[in-house]
Amino acid sequence: MKNHLPENHGLSPAIQATAELMPTENGEPSLTDIQFEALERGIATGRSALISAPTSTGKTLIGWWTIASAIQSGARAVYLVSHRALAKQKFVEVQTLFNNPNFGIDASSIICATGDGVEDASGRKVSAPLTATILIATYEKFLGCLSSGGAPRDLTNTCLVCDEIQILGDKRRGQNIELLLTLLRKARWKQFIGLSAVLSENDANHISDWLDLELIRNPIREKALQIECRSNTAVYDVALAPGRDGAPQIQQVVRQRATNRIVTELLANRDHYPVIVFCMRVDDTYNLSSEWIAGKPITNQVRVPAGLDINPDLIRALERRCAFHNSELSEDERNFVEAKLAENSVDVVYATSTLAAGVNFPLGSAVFASWRRWNSERRVYEPIGRAEFQNMAGRVGRMGQAAREAKVIIAVEDDAPIMSALALINFNEQEAIGIGITPDDFGSLTLQIFAGKLCATRADAFALLESSLSAERERSRNAQGVQHWEEHLNGHIDRLINAGCLIEARGRLTTSAFGYAVAQSGLKPETALYFINGLVESGAQLVAMLPQDDESDGEDDLLFVLAHAALSSPEFNYDGGRPTRYVSWRVSQPNLLPNDYARRLDAVLFHRPWMGDVSAANGALIITKRSTGSIRRDADMPAQGIRMGVAQSLCTDAAWILTGISEILAATTSPTLADESKPEALRGGGVEVEALRRLARPIRRVATRINAGLPGNVLWMTALELPGRRKRLSRLQILSLSDYNLVRPIDLMNGNEAADASRREALDAVDNPGIANNVRDAAKRWKVKDREFCLQLHRRRAERFHGVDIINNLYLRRGDEFEASFEDCLQFASINFENLDGRKKQAHPDYLVTIEKYPPLVVELKTRQTDTDLVPLNSAMEVLGASEVIGLRENFCVTLCSPGVEPSVPGIIERCGRLCVVDVSDFCEAILRLREGTLTRDEFYNWLTTPGIALIEDLPYGR
Repeated sequence: MKNHLPENHGLSPAIQATAELMPTENGEPSLTDIQFEALERGIATGRSALISAPTSTGKTLIGWWTIASAIQSGARAVYLVSHRALAKQKFVEVQTLFNNPNFGIDASSIICATGDGVEDASGRKVSAPLTATILIATYEKFLGCLSSGGAPRDLTNTCLVCDEIQILGDKRRGQNIELLLTLLRKARWKQFIGLSAVLSENDANHISDWLDLELIRNPIREKALQIECRSNTAVYDVALAPGRDGAPQIQQVVRQRATNRIVTELLANRDHYPVIVFCMRVDDTYNLSSEWIAGKPITNQVRVPAGLDINPDLIRALERRCAFHNSELSEDERNFVEAKLAENSVDVVYATSTLAAGVNFPLGSAVFASWRRWNSERRVYEPIGRAEFQNMAGRVGRMGQAAREAKVIIAVEDDAPIMSALALINFNEQEAIGIGITPDDFGSLTLQIFAGKLCATRADAFALLESSLSAERERSRNAQGVQHWEEHLNGHIDRLINAGCLIEARGRLTTSAFGYAVAQSGLKPETALYFINGLVESGAQLVAMLPQDDESDGEDDLLFVLAHAALSSPEFNYDGGRPTRYVSWRVSQPNLLPNDYARRLDAVLFHRPWMGDVSAANGALIITKRSTGSIRRDADMPAQGIRMGVAQSLCTDAAWILTGISEILAATTSPTLADESKPEALRGGGVEVEALRRLARPIRRVATRINAGLPGNVLWMTALELPGRRKRLSRLQILSLSDYNLVRPIDLMNGNEAADASRREALDAVDNPGIANNVRDAAKRWKVKDREFCLQLHRRRAERFHGVDIINNLYLRRGDEFEASFEDCLQFASINFENLDGRKKQAHPDYLVTIEKYPPLVVELKTRQTDTDLVPLNSAMEVLGASEVIGLRENFCVTLCSPGVEPSVPGIIERCGRLCVVDVSDFCEAILRLREGTLTRDEFYNWLTTPGIALIEDLPYGR
């Protein structure tokens, strides 16, 4: 540890003045050796480096210093992480660090991009992640963003921080990470910082050489850690700390090996609090925690915040200062456990590796209930990897804890080889990372190579793969080299040509619009074609499921069909390569569940008979019941043993697939796109293709419903912003409001006595009497606050085009003045228009707008006098009848609403087939992107002619 900064450290006064960025002890800086060395070697002044040091040495802070220094120099910053949960955690951290007066980064400039979606720090869904000042993203999502229009030629104003960079050797995900790094390496960067706790010296040298980074490596762990390996005859002790060599010391004694007896032993010493018990099976977290609390009295009062549903078993454990944590818990439950750990309300937590994913908890000691995991393909128990063990064990005794020496204990079962256990606890050696790219991965990789414009010929593609880090490492292990890769590569190129993703002419390969859309989505081409073919066959029936009025419930049938299609898609099987997603075994364990949806809808399912895929049938039933609000807690599940976390995981995967399909449909059914760039099933137009286009926005909305677990008419409530720590209504609170028929903004805004009483009852406002009024006020502010935020943002962007007054007037004017402002806005974007209702012609629409050579759009303007008064459905649809009056019944119609349209009826608008409704704030975003050159006129026309409500998040990715 060092108690001063090195000379020429490069940290600005603002960074040093931010407590979270400058750890201190007794008023002086307190730095680990690796932090000191990183500053000494210039990471705060722009030096690129690979930081290799054990867990708990403060590498994350090095990343934040890098980003802080970069944004202060006027650069953009990207922080890449391995998992969605970690991205969300970093997103919260980055707002605390940089959305403050010291740095002045506004909320719209801090963006998080994961498979769940793209949103800025204000909670708004956005579609241009690469415009962020600070972007937090998962590796795969960032690759998809870059693939949407070809790799950037120049990243010399971008600082990149890559956490857990050793993931490029992961057998399931490494190929995409290595491809991303290859793409970034080709474009170059302003600064690149790689972080890893588990790289061997050899691998660290290979990666730093390949990326041309300075290697800053310190294998010494600064927090003292004692590891015990207990067998039936001896104890092997390893001590890790500065000045200790980590060699095992053997004691010929016998100590307890039963997991919970070891926990009892550790808890006898306060320095070892809290204890984490790592389990290799989810069921072990339940069984061991249940065993631990048996007979123990309640010593802890647990208060569950309003709106959260926490499993009763978990509450019983927490009341006895115990917890369990695994992927089967809901996100709320995992967050609740983590909060209790952070506030020292838990003595022992039984967890799978979900709790070792990079979050800094105050853990005093660890016990491995097992260190072997079942390999279902080989049907055998195998030791976990050394890197995984070191990462999990390293979470104990992390920086900033008061414990002097942390302790880790593993026990060797009688039938387990002692040498395998001793290899795990040998921290003097790190496990070699795997080969990231192999021929098995060419299925998904090949399209990304061409969509990213890294290559234009087969030979170029092979040369690129041949120059990869994986190829270099393969040649060092295999005398035959990688020549056999070429045959595999050509096979997948042929596959992509047949799928319509690539076009080959005169030896050169180009990516079709379909190919770009698939690459951006991250889906397999086979998945896209599976959906397109299924939608062509059943599209008309699915369109008929869209609601005709407020009371229609056919949308739940549509949701079931789409969820079933997602779970039976190639993402879950070997069609087109290895599965990218898996359904929990618990979902199919009860065999077929009674399923009225499947029985009724079998004729329109993409995979039938429905009984042929138990996982898809049961999974789609769970997803649908959760999305309708029928499943609200574990006890509501249609089969025992399935918890909310399993349902959430199903929903997350299905929503990711459907969001990608929605984007692919919007791109490939565009009226501006040549047939030759479409999949064969979509060529020639026809009613089938029209049906697919009408489904593009409904599918995206269904994906949003599935992710949120809510009926469509209350989705808008997820955007309500409340005062206090919990900014959003919980799912249960929204469902409760729906139970009381409080589903529209006007319902929540109503201030009369009866409405107040309904809100209080729905929100169970006994413990928090102010919440009912807070929700009422949030509904009033909902559109107002969003418009104010967007207006300020759009004003700033319009300054460079001298268009501030034009944007300002479109937001603020009403009635006839709004029409004049609209005309100014079209002229600002050089868009031709004709005023159709001059001299107040009876029943005529307002405008005919022509964009390039495409059929003109019939446009109607609708305004309300206040920002809390929304345009009703009937008013938004008047343009359809008006277009028929003037003989334009075939032309697409657009209604521009100020301030916005009633949000609870989007399905009815989508069903119309030739109507798009857009709010002023979304329209201004598109107009400004046209001026900025990040949105083409073809894309703008496609956005306005896709049936439904046009949103900012639907716009193509801008760069």
